[in-house]
Amino acid sequence: MGLAGQYLGAVMATVRRDATIFVSYRLRVISQMAGMLLTMATFYYVAKLIRPGAVGPRDQYFAFAMLGILVTSILTSALTTAQIVRMELMAGNFERVLVSPMGPMWGVVAIAAFPVGYAIVFAAVMLAIASAVFGIPLHVGGLVPGLGVTLLGAASLASIGLLFVAGLLAFKSAMGATWVIAGLSLLGGAYFPVRLFPGWISWASEVQPFTPTVDLLRHLLVGTPAREAVWLELLKLAGFTAVLAPVAIAALVLAIRVSRRRGTILEY
Repeated sequence: MGLAGQYLGAVMATVRRDATIFVSYRLRVISQMAGMLLTMATFYYVAKLIRPGAVGPRDQYFAFAMLGILVTSILTSALTTAQIVRMELMAGNFERVLVSPMGPMWGVVAIAAFPVGYAIVFAAVMLAIASAVFGIPLHVGGLVPGLGVTLLGAASLASIGLLFVAGLLAFKSAMGATWVIAGLSLLGGAYFPVRLFPGWISWASEVQPFTPTVDLLRHLLVGTPAREAVWLELLKLAGFTAVLAPVAIAALVLAIRVSRRRGTILEY
């Protein structure tokens, strides 16, 4: 087995560990699904108050909002990686990651893998339930390209999450993720079209990966008209990923190096 295969095996072992711990709390998935179903029911009836054609050629606000909410759940899982690393530090488990052949950088990536992967699977299941129960008109032909967009968007959002982990290791603070989640989902158009923003703030919708991710998924899965040409939004999303991933990895490597030099890498 090559080096890449060994790292992948270590990441998958960490995913299996996290999945085993997760399913041991047997009511967690049920409570999450119940909460999302209540959210769906709320927005289903709120959508009846929205005039037809507000977000597309048909009465599509419910589908529009649900895609935004589900993508926000993936964003939340990506940006709370720092909180998970913080818990690993407090429990003393991060020391094992630090001394393992995988090393702290790949260890952090492995820790982030299960929450993001679970969020993607959970979002897919809830979208299928929304289609079956509430009648969201899913476009079957958009499922495969939609999965590709989801993975690309998740990579961009997870890169932002790694920046928070770098801040945690360097400065021993995991604050800020909550308002970044709220800001990105609001400015990215999770709940309403970004064209409603005034000109002085609308630029913020164009400089982060949430906007093209949710816009492309809406276009592919429920037929909402894309804000821009599909190829242009794909190019933007790929560009965000290509820029953010190396920056996040470099910041994480630097934070690990600084905290090792200070002797504080295992402190919180």
